Amino acid sequence: MENDDELIAIVSMQCRLPEAPDVDAFWQKLVNGETVIRDLSDPEVASAGVPAEQRSRRDYVNRAGVLEGVAEFDSAYFGYSPREADVLDVQQRLMLESSVSLLERANIDPQRTEQRIGVFAGSGMSTYLFGALRRSDLVESLGEMVVRHGNDKDFLATRISYKLNLRGPSVNVQTACSTGLVAVHSAVQSLLLNECDAAIAGAVHIRVPQESGYQYQVGGVLSPDGVCRPFDSGANGTLFTNGLGLVLLKRLRDAIADGDEVHAVIAGSSVNNDGAQKVSFTAPSVSGQVAVLSDALQVSGAKQTDVSYIEAHGTGTALGDPIEIEAIKQAYGVDGAPCGIGSLKGNFGHVNIAAGIIGLIKTALVLKHRYVPPTVNVGEVNPALELDGSRYFVTTEGRPLDSDTETWAAVSAFGMGGTNGHVILKSFEQAPAEPAAPADGPSILTFSARTEEALEGQAAALARHLAAHPDGSLAEYAYTLREGRTRHPHRASLAAIDRTEAVSRLRAGRYHRGTEAGPDEIAFVFAGQGTQRQAMGAVLAANNEHFSRRLAEATAAVNQHTDVDVTAFLGPDSQVDGIDTSVAQPLLFAVEHALASALIDSGVRPRYVFGHSLGEIVAATVAGVFDLEAAAEFVATRARLMGRCETGAMLAVDRLEPFTDLLDDASLVVAATNSPQQYVLSGTHEAIATAAARAAEAGTHHQRLATSHAFHSPLMRQAADDFLEFLKPRDFRAPRIPLVSNVTGRFLTEYEARSPHYWADHLLRTVDFAASVQTLRDSGVSRFVEIGPGRSMSNLVRAGYGPDASQNLQLAQALGEREHEDESFADAVALGWATDSEVPLGRYATAARMTSLPTYAFERRVHWVEPTLGFAADDRAGEQEAPPRTVPTGTAEAVLDGDRVQNATTTPADGPPDPDDPTEEIRRVVGRIFEGFLGEAAAADNRGFFELGGNSLMAIQLINKLRETFQLDFSVRDFYENSSVTATTQVVTALLREEPAHV
Repeated sequence: MENDDELIAIVSMQCRLPEAPDVDAFWQKLVNGETVIRDLSDPEVASAGVPAEQRSRRDYVNRAGVLEGVAEFDSAYFGYSPREADVLDVQQRLMLESSVSLLERANIDPQRTEQRIGVFAGSGMSTYLFGALRRSDLVESLGEMVVRHGNDKDFLATRISYKLNLRGPSVNVQTACSTGLVAVHSAVQSLLLNECDAAIAGAVHIRVPQESGYQYQVGGVLSPDGVCRPFDSGANGTLFTNGLGLVLLKRLRDAIADGDEVHAVIAGSSVNNDGAQKVSFTAPSVSGQVAVLSDALQVSGAKQTDVSYIEAHGTGTALGDPIEIEAIKQAYGVDGAPCGIGSLKGNFGHVNIAAGIIGLIKTALVLKHRYVPPTVNVGEVNPALELDGSRYFVTTEGRPLDSDTETWAAVSAFGMGGTNGHVILKSFEQAPAEPAAPADGPSILTFSARTEEALEGQAAALARHLAAHPDGSLAEYAYTLREGRTRHPHRASLAAIDRTEAVSRLRAGRYHRGTEAGPDEIAFVFAGQGTQRQAMGAVLAANNEHFSRRLAEATAAVNQHTDVDVTAFLGPDSQVDGIDTSVAQPLLFAVEHALASALIDSGVRPRYVFGHSLGEIVAATVAGVFDLEAAAEFVATRARLMGRCETGAMLAVDRLEPFTDLLDDASLVVAATNSPQQYVLSGTHEAIATAAARAAEAGTHHQRLATSHAFHSPLMRQAADDFLEFLKPRDFRAPRIPLVSNVTGRFLTEYEARSPHYWADHLLRTVDFAASVQTLRDSGVSRFVEIGPGRSMSNLVRAGYGPDASQNLQLAQALGEREHEDESFADAVALGWATDSEVPLGRYATAARMTSLPTYAFERRVHWVEPTLGFAADDRAGEQEAPPRTVPTGTAEAVLDGDRVQNATTTPADGPPDPDDPTEEIRRVVGRIFEGFLGEAAAADNRGFFELGGNSLMAIQLINKLRETFQLDFSVRDFYENSSVTATTQVVTALLREEPAHV
């Protein structure tokens, strides 16, 4: 491809091979010159179903490369029921999971991207099908079509497209050992034709049981000793192993524009077939290989001598190796710059259908790392290759590539049957990334998963990655997580100022959580007088334009009704200790109103609001009872009147019992019930002194509050009377946001909100904060944002929930510690995102580019039917005890007749049926039918059939089972409208009562 517009970039790679679960582990094995082929133990081989007679034969080879974890699959991630997952081919399972990882490595969210993503893939024959078909219980419950579709190669590509929501071309490729490389060629052509914007290409081969070994034949392709020796003088055959490989391709110009990491560039590719110009259908052809190599070279625009490394098909057979080397000589010429030839089959064996794609991944890594790993198991290069005097050599030792020049390499794959593939790649010099800009304040990290357990796995993986990359940019991590990952139902978020703090919070589980199905409700709790501090809001105002603007509005409104400019008390050198009530309350009101407004501007909207004393006034303003101007006058007048009252004192205590005889509704009262462990007494100086002495005698924890007045006590009577006169001519509104009253502990009614008497009495009445918290707890609220300086309200909320329930609480402080105000506000936004993922993260998750992060931490479970060695195996091989299942031995009358109800199933009921309640037994029978399709947990799960992983084919089978079991006309519509166990039971019961049995 001489035109740069025709170059194709490899932007992501994924593989799973024996002892190499990912690309990094694969490369390390190659660099170290390791082999993953091992001896199989006799118990392993016996467990695989290989008869003792076969194991003792001289031509039996007990060696293999065993791929780990093939029995495990995250069925819930892809919406499969446990039963359907049990019969889904292991090759398709692993390709689904690996496709997710592949896209995440490229930071593509398939649910949100506008890119058309194609899939070009192939797989080996499903040997897993043999065992699945022998499970008659599964075949009968799921239907043979479900079992066959789950194991049919035809549906590999389309299954990936469907489950990942990919809308480009979806094409299966099947050309035997060249499948993976031909899939790449097909993807390249589709990209060049603009059929898609990105393309997944690759292949998988997993033969089960893996530990079965093999029999070799003299003169055949299989190695008699289980060792593959590419290009060695003693090469005597290959052995097949299991694995998969995938790459994600884009047009190079698009990859550069998208800021993708480019591992290597595909400059040309070609595919052909040998036709009949060879000795047999299975034999290779020199002329066919020469043609495909030459065509790819021409397409690439490279000269013969540009290519300095070729990853050969290199199966280590006496026939195949010399033919391949001869084809290379003819296509690339024998003279010129040295060119290394290598093969990974000595390390990993022949991955069959996936061999070509694994070779491509290796070659891309060679160019990326500018290093050629050794080709292993080569003692003496085969003289029949006739390499002496040519420019070619076998790479028996690892060697670096020239780091100063553009480097070209090639990879071949030749399929049994004659379809050949050849791809030419060249290195890509990625433009040096600009150093990440220093973080402008805190970042919000967001991540999600399909389940709570998987969410914890995501957090652990993210913590490990951040800890291992000390130079990483937290802003880039936040941006990547926001834009490059799919949003799953269980989500989490946290705000951090640096990587160290992020790691600490992830490891400790100190992140906010939310679920798609959970309540999207946050309560704003507003602090009362006494929480004000020096320079409150100064740091946040300097860093947050929303808060700065809202604070200016609120202070301007307040200053119209105060004798001093409250902004003078917001500076870094200001003193707020001991300031007069007439200043303290308007000041705190302005800061809290600005905080709440800034959060709402940021997308965090409260479902409920409440506050402590003065905090309720701010909450009412946010709820719309007062507008800002009216509230500013309200607060300033209230504070001024309170400040004119007789002085008094207040005392915090942890219990009331020692003071019951002192409380007199005049000189000493309970001003606040903050929590079950915290109360505040209010009264005259003498009464408080007496109460303090009593507390000391009783050993009760107590503390005098720094206040000059006895708030919420009869000493405020004059202020309340004067305030009532101020309020009477004014009009208030019903709250638009549910507001919990301090006075009643219940939701504020419209009458109360509009009543001047309510707001005047508010000065006198006890603040029942504990009851307010209980009301919200009873309403199911578990998320609170504290609006005000510090965390005093958060502590009271936590105390109100108690130690058992507090673990489910999620608390954030919008204005935490003075030096961390910006971070604490960000954490409140993070809580908002965990509650509602549509909350915009703005500057908290923005960067110039995305970066590398761990892929999804699948929550895998064992889904397995014991495989067999084929249909000819012993009938008992692979069979498992079938679970109880319903059979059509009952009639409608039998189910409704309490004396004969147990006849409806061959399995005894869990307990004696209730003759007066046949619905109980009908539910048991329906539940067992559901279990047959969806797994043992289905009977106890009352979600709909399709929510549990069922599909339309399974639904038809289940409907027929219901008809057969209960002998009634149960329609498709009946089931689709009533697909849970409970709803289906109700329909069956109703139908049985309406119509006679069909006999």
